[in-house]
Amino acid sequence: MKVRTSLPALVATLVASLGLAACHPSPGAGPTNANTGSDHAVEEDPASDVRRPDADAALDARARAESQAKVDASARRIIQEVASSRGLPVKGEFAVELISKEGVRAFVREVMHEEMTADEIRVTGRVQASLGVVPVGSDGEQVLLDLLEFGILGIYDPKRKVLLIGDYVDRGALGMVVGHEGAHGLQDMHFDLEALNHMNKGRSDLDTARTFLIEGDAQASYLAWMTGSEGIGSIGDDLLATQADMVLQIQDGMGIPYPTLARMLQMPYTDGTRSVIELARSEGWPAVDALYAQLPTTTEQMLHADKLAAREPARSVKIDTQVLLDLATDHEVVFEDELGEASLVAMLADVASPFTARKAAAGWGGDRFVALERKTNLAPAPLLVGVIAWDSVAEAQQFEPVFRDYLEKHKPDAHLLVRTRDQIIYATHQDALSLPGAPDSEGRDAALAKAASKAFSVGKAGKRN
Repeated sequence: MKVRTSLPALVATLVASLGLAACHPSPGAGPTNANTGSDHAVEEDPASDVRRPDADAALDARARAESQAKVDASARRIIQEVASSRGLPVKGEFAVELISKEGVRAFVREVMHEEMTADEIRVTGRVQASLGVVPVGSDGEQVLLDLLEFGILGIYDPKRKVLLIGDYVDRGALGMVVGHEGAHGLQDMHFDLEALNHMNKGRSDLDTARTFLIEGDAQASYLAWMTGSEGIGSIGDDLLATQADMVLQIQDGMGIPYPTLARMLQMPYTDGTRSVIELARSEGWPAVDALYAQLPTTTEQMLHADKLAAREPARSVKIDTQVLLDLATDHEVVFEDELGEASLVAMLADVASPFTARKAAAGWGGDRFVALERKTNLAPAPLLVGVIAWDSVAEAQQFEPVFRDYLEKHKPDAHLLVRTRDQIIYATHQDALSLPGAPDSEGRDAALAKAASKAFSVGKAGKRN
């Protein structure tokens, strides 16, 4: 995990503000030594006693110092080797430090508050709840802290040029964590990660696309080292696809908190890795380097090689919020953002197979949504109204029933979904909207759909800008 860059989708607003991604092995996060024929057996790493003596005892000062020294030595060796495999020579200084679970939580919280106020974090959590990503009533900050503390094994801090390695990382995972975080250090030396570390408010998909590149490149660099002389060409497309789909299969009951949020956080490490490896295999690592000079602007580009090559932009979507406020006179606008294809895939995977979720979201052309809160007497979650534009009518039709299933599951009595040709208008928690001229829910929904159709203006398909 690299620090102070943004994260997937809606989460990107809360997480990306931190710029934190949970840098930990997802289900099938990377090929093992056995199936890649690697020349670098992580099990033979000299730092043989890096982990704590047991799960309940903290390392004492002397043992910690010894572990720190061994991790530092191993890290410097591994980073030199990763640099050779990736073609990015070490050209700067860096430090290596151990960090505890408590330290991770404190670090994440500090970074989160660097770019977002407490009120912005609270509102973002409420928006996630309105979308069904987290339960209504959740504390958005605590949800994120819990999820990241649960999974983080390492962090790269570009401000201090430090690799932070969990003091709870066991011997078998050390090579992976150091290899990945060390790759972030190399990225920083060559592409200035600190310059990319600030979120673009209201542009979560843009932030997430960058996360796909940076995390995907770091994991691909680690795998290039792991595969040794055989190279990343030895990693089969079927394996990369399987690992990406395993992330989409994260569900309730698997012991991972907030599955939809977890899928959003994990996709850059699998789908992003797959995209980077495909590009590196076809055009070489210089083509990956070039992406830092011309950054991807949508997750659609990072999910589809042809759209990345064409730099296909999103269709423009603009909102005249006053039209909605004229209808919801007791509300005020508190948030505006975009979802993007990757977030939609992660959401749809809650009710569909990975294949169906990907296919349903693949025609995404652009989107925008706005959240409105009551001025007094807050509802359990804000009223959220948005539009998603598609490349064709057929692709909008393909998406509609799967998204309806998602809304039915998470907001059975509090959602609206209307398709007009290649555009889909949706709303959640509109049940909190009281309209004098529309006393029943049917009249309310009709009035909201009509206002939304006037409020949103979408650029023509085929003329994305």
